[in-house]
Amino acid sequence: MGTTSSVANEFLKVSKNSNYELTNMKLVKLMYIAQGLSLSLLERPLFDNDHIEAWKFGPVIPSVYHEFKHFKSEPITSNSVMLDSEWKFLSEPSLTDEEDKKVVLLTWQLYKDVSAKDLVDLTHMPGTPWSLTYSPDQNRVINNELIKRYYDKFVVNLDKQLKLESA
Repeated sequence: MGTTSSVANEFLKVSKNSNYELTNMKLVKLMYIAQGLSLSLLERPLFDNDHIEAWKFGPVIPSVYHEFKHFKSEPITSNSVMLDSEWKFLSEPSLTDEEDKKVVLLTWQLYKDVSAKDLVDLTHMPGTPWSLTYSPDQNRVINNELIKRYYDKFVVNLDKQLKLESA
């Protein structure tokens, strides 16, 4: 299992390798989706060192949002960094688990061409974990079990769609 920093860095690496720019808003939405896919496909979180909250513009991982908020709506141009436990050394964590990398890559392949605005719209649809959790002026935690149930249905529908397309 990775950390929010290692997952963010994997998305940044994949986007750079694909010659795509990644904004903070799109990054946190992709990380939310990847967390959902991991909960469904791997039966475990992709990261567990932070939670996902329901904010006005959709699901947000607070630590990632705050780390990259200085980019505003511009593309992110640096990696996520972590300070060691003794507060002496910075590092750029990376994902090491191959299954985690596959979840990030799957998420990227599904949504790389979807704009941040469209990802906001997707996460705001009725019945989404965000829509069931959001309360104005409150940053409420979206429960992983709620995310898992939603993405279990998503994965079943995706599987059906892929079978129809290959038939």
